[in-house]
Order: sequence, then structure tokens, then C-alpha cells
Amino acid sequence: MGHRFTTSLRRALIALALALVLLAVAAGSAAAKTTTYAATIKDGRAAAQALLTQSGAASLSLSLVAGDRVVWQEAFGYADKATSTPPGPDTMYGIGSVSKILATVATMKLVDQGEVELDAPFTRYVPGFTMLSPAYRQITVRMLLDHSSGFPGSTYGDLSTHTYFPGYLQEVLDTLAGERLKTTPGYMSVYCNDGFTMIEALVLAVTGKTYAQYVQDEIFTPLGMDHSAFPLAPFPDGSYAKVYQGDALRPREVINLLASGGAYSTPTDLSHFATMLMNGGAYGDTRIISAASVAEMGTDQTLLSFTPVPCKSTAFGLGWDTVTDPGLDAVGVTGWVKAGDSIDYHATFAVAPRARLAFVATTVTPLRSSSLGALGQRVLLHALVDQNTLRRLPKPLPQTAPPVKRASPARLAAMEGYWGTQKDLVLRVAVSANDPQALDFFRLTGSEWAPMMSGLRLRTDGRFHAGGSASGYSTQSAGGRRYLVQSSIGANGHYRDEALMMQKLAPETPLSAAWTSRIGRTWLAVNEQPDSALYVWDRFMLLAVGDIPGLPGYVSVTTAPYGLQLVIPVGDMLGAMFLQIPGIGSRDLEDAVVEQHGSDEWVRYGSTLYRPRATVPALGAGANTVTVGDEGYAEWRSLATAGTLTIAAGGATTWRLYGPDLAAVGAGTTFPATVSAPEAGCYLLLFGPAGASTTVTVAPAAGAQAGHAADASGHAATPKSRTPWPRPLEIPALR
Repeated sequence: MGHRFTTSLRRALIALALALVLLAVAAGSAAAKTTTYAATIKDGRAAAQALLTQSGAASLSLSLVAGDRVVWQEAFGYADKATSTPPGPDTMYGIGSVSKILATVATMKLVDQGEVELDAPFTRYVPGFTMLSPAYRQITVRMLLDHSSGFPGSTYGDLSTHTYFPGYLQEVLDTLAGERLKTTPGYMSVYCNDGFTMIEALVLAVTGKTYAQYVQDEIFTPLGMDHSAFPLAPFPDGSYAKVYQGDALRPREVINLLASGGAYSTPTDLSHFATMLMNGGAYGDTRIISAASVAEMGTDQTLLSFTPVPCKSTAFGLGWDTVTDPGLDAVGVTGWVKAGDSIDYHATFAVAPRARLAFVATTVTPLRSSSLGALGQRVLLHALVDQNTLRRLPKPLPQTAPPVKRASPARLAAMEGYWGTQKDLVLRVAVSANDPQALDFFRLTGSEWAPMMSGLRLRTDGRFHAGGSASGYSTQSAGGRRYLVQSSIGANGHYRDEALMMQKLAPETPLSAAWTSRIGRTWLAVNEQPDSALYVWDRFMLLAVGDIPGLPGYVSVTTAPYGLQLVIPVGDMLGAMFLQIPGIGSRDLEDAVVEQHGSDEWVRYGSTLYRPRATVPALGAGANTVTVGDEGYAEWRSLATAGTLTIAAGGATTWRLYGPDLAAVGAGTTFPATVSAPEAGCYLLLFGPAGASTTVTVAPAAGAQAGHAADASGHAATPKSRTPWPRPLEIPALR
């Protein structure tokens, strides 16, 4: 079903949700007001401490809300390791995509005021918005909030920096103007950051205020969220939890997509926000949004679009990851949940509106929102028992596979073949050479198919399981496509959920000579901000092109933000995204667009432009003049030998030095600078305004010999002490 056919169903769902919200608000909860939740707090404290110990994360902060009161607020670890300072109730953390709930409430406030209509075209409010696909005119405000706009996904270029980049919103608008839609608007809901970034443009167009100012005026200040902010300027030292890589302090993270993932807050402040939602949009005597708007947010939007296998974990509301949390739904309780992940920070925000309970947790890398979500689910289940909503905790499901049954040739054939999804996973499934009733899974690793699982056999539940695993796999045909469906037991062991995991890949037309020539080559990013995460982390600025062994017609594009993704060439200059998997299986896709720059082929992937690594100019011994081109792109240079570089005070504003394998060696913003290139084959990267020139003088080390030069494919020799591409640390998909 598409959105346009479901008005009556939508109204019925919203009416039901509104009735439940009003019932919960009217009834309140005597238990929530009088229960001490002592057992919940004891268990939750032990679980939180165990998480921190097991993960090695520096700190964690949380709160549990019952009714209108915070019944438990506690922080663990160190907000500052150097001073052994623990986090307090006012210590801010980045909350990642929990920011989307703020953006949704901001939008619903405009809806309540009659300034915005949810089902009106976005272009009514932002008429300058455009895309290559004419259907962009069908995108409504609702579709921005329920992930059904059809946008490719996330504009990762300049998403993460260490100083606020005010041009990010315009960069996203400009990027979308040159992109295609991946689905018809409203057809399916696929997790999408750019939809929420467009809320920034909406708020500015309708109110004349910047998004950050509007949220401050209409949400933070009225709710007394005095320790919530956007990172538009440096925060005072001690006001936020610091993040470490090992024992090394990381600079403060700035996520420039403010509405989608940029806010900092505290569990204490977010407790006020949760109370407002549980009270039908009011906090004390202050009304933020209407009860009808809260109900609209809590209505499952995926019921109205292409959802062949409903997944409770991605039953998107407006802003919410799910309005049917499977762990709470298994015990008959409604749960609204939003997770948040950036590179440095992670959060979970869970509300059980009818039970009048909420849980908030924030932490730092390497803990992730999935771990916090499991903790939150556990805490809420215990709280439900404490308030006598549940008699006892739910029993875990058996962690074993059902009995084996015989698989027909048709069932085996449906599973066999190649499967793709949005990031880092391409599978080949084949009948086992040792057992005609068993399947083996192989994962694409580099240019090889590495064994992943073996001996999967059909079971009485209709799924293929490996050994005694409770996780099973089956297939489903829908929308002219075949999907691999994964069924697994959830985090706390008492429920099962299933989701469309992958899309089957059919052989395509063999690659053209142009695309074949690109296989195995690499490119380097040139148009990011100097402090973009792509330049800070080892090898993150790299784009690599490959193919799929045994499957003609596909090209793999590997970058740090997007991971390994597949495209299908359409002509010699476009590799087209093609996956259509609702939920998260086809999130953050991009076209690979080849652009001719002189005699070189450059590649644009999303908003990031990459130049060929193989043709990076070399710096010779003595003085070299490096001039930034007319377009202002960063300038890459290679060094044939180890030695000392002297970068004069000229037009350059930032320099970065990388080893032969593109591991970060050093960076600076002051000139003149003297830099040691420790080995042959290093790379220098210079930033500056268009037309600016800088002199770089190279003094080769005594007895230095050339080596580690990039070969014709763009690959440099990699010392054995380095981790080959892709390195284990990668930018997580923001959510």
C-alpha cells in the first residue's frame, strides 16, 4: 500500500493511539507514584557497571523515570580520566540520533500551530528544494519523519568534525539536488538521516529562526533542559564527558547534522522530555505539543507502506526507531524507542507511555546504543515487575534450533545464490559439498569468498539454522524481489523478531572496459573540511573499487562511512544504487558518479569527491610550489623518500601527513611548519583557499632511498606492521 491509499486507516490508527495516550495520562499510575523500584535499581546498577567493565568505556550515565519523577539517576566511570572526575547529573553527552525525537517534536509544534501540514509537500515550505528525480515533488513532511522520502540516505561528507561547520545544511541541499531518489516517495520506509536534516530547512523557512535557536526557545528552555545544547561553539571544560581512544584524549565531537544527530544532552534533561511525552505533550503547566501530536508520533507508520515482513524493531513512528519495542511488546506493554550512535557517543531513549515509565542512557565509545538498549529493556522489565504491572520477568526462549526436516530442491534453490545489503556484507549461499541437504554461507572479503557459516539445515520452523543456533534464515518474495529473512532472539532472550536482511542478486550485463579498468584502483577525498573525520582517522579518506567474484555486472565501492556497497553500472560514468530493502537493509546508499577532470577520472560518492591515488603529483627534493586549484579542493602530494618537509607560511591553512598506507602521522595549522616524513611513500595533504600557493621544501634523509610508491592501480605497498584495508575501526552509521 502507498500513503495515498490509506487515509482512513491512518486516521483509525491515530485515533486509537490518541485514546491510549489520553487514557494513560488521565489514569496516571498510582504504582509509578509510590513504588521505590529498589529491586530494579539494584539489578540495573549491577548491569550498568558490568557493561562499563566489559567494554572498557570511560563513562556511562542513566536515569529511570516513573510518572512525573526521576526515581533513579546515576553515572559511572570517569568523565575526565586525567583528573579522575566522575560524570554528574549535569554532564553532557552527544545523543546521536536521539536528536531526531527533538526534531519531530519541533515539527509537531509547527503542525499544532497550523504553520505546517504533515501531508503537504516539503516544497511548499522550501520551494528551492530539488532533485534529479521529478518525483521529489511528492515528498511530504511526514515522509521526512517516517523515513519514507526515498532519499539515498545520509550525506556523510563533513558530517563529523571537531568545530561546527555551519555550511552543512546547504551542502546536503546541494548534494540532494544532484542525486536520484532510490524509491518512489512513500513506497517504503528506510532509515534516513537526510530527511531529518531537511527539518532544519523547514524550521528556518517557516519560522525565520535557525533550527538550533528554535529548539532552544521552544523545547529546551520551556522544559528546563538547561544542560542540553548544540555544539555551535566550544563547551566549557568539564561540562561534557570526554572520549578516549585508548588513553589518548579525543577532541570534542561535532555532528553537523543537528536535527538528525547533533544534540548534546543529559539523562536528567531527557527525563523532562520523556515526562512531557508521557503526559501527552505537557510538562507541568507547560504544554509543548498536543496529545494528538504525541499519538501521531507513536503510530506505526510502516503499516502504510511496503512491509512484506513486519519487523517490530523497525516499526518506525514519527522520529521513533520503533513504536512496538519487541522486548516490551512480548509482555503486552507498548514501548517507543530511539537509539543514537555517532563515532564518539551513544545513547538510548525509551518510553513506555501506558506504563508511565521511561529510561535514558548515554555513554561513550566503545559501548554502543545496542548495549544501552538491552540495558534499558532490562531495567524497564524489572520496573514493570516492581510496579506490579507484570507478575514476573518473562522467561527466556530456548537458545537451540528446532528439529531438522527434509528440504525440497525448491527450498534449497530459493536460498542459493548471491545476496546483498547496505553495508559490508555480500553473501554467497551454496549447497554444501559434503551434504546435499545443508547450506554453506560465504562472505565476500576483499576479492575472496571466506567461509562464514556452514551446515545450515532446514528445521521444523521453516528456517535454515546452523548447528544448534536459534537464529534462522528463510526467503520471502515481494515487490518483484526476493529477500533473505533473518529470525533471531532479542537482547534479553525472551522474544523473537525477524527482518528482511538482504536482497537476492541476479547476474547483470558483464562490466564494460571502462569499469573493468577501475577494478582494484583507489581514490582520495579532496573536498571535506580539514577537520572532517575522513581526514582524521587512518585510511578513512580512501575509496576503493572492486567486483564480485562469480557474479558479473556488479561493482563494489568501499569507503569508511558507507562501508562496502554494491552498484550496477549504467553506462561508463554511473554506478547506480539499486537495493530496496525496508527498515535498515538499504539505508545510506549512493550512486558512484565518475567525473572527468582533465585526463583523470574522479569519483563522486554522496557529497564527497575523490581523486585518483595513482596520479597524485610527487614532491621533489628542494623547493616545490603547491597551488590550490580554482575549485578549492585539498591538494595531495606524494614523497618518494623519507626526509624533512618545511611548509612555508603562505596560502595553506592546514597540513596533514600520512604514511604510505595512509595512516595518520601528523597535522597542524601553524606555519612555517617543519614535518618529518618517517619513511618513503608518505603523503602530504594541504588545505587552503582557491588559488593559494605554498612552498614545500623537501630535504631527503641521509642515505634515503625511494620506495613504497603507489603502483598503477593506486595501491601503495603496505608495511606488515599496519592493518590492511578496511581497518577494524570504522565510522558507525549514525542513528
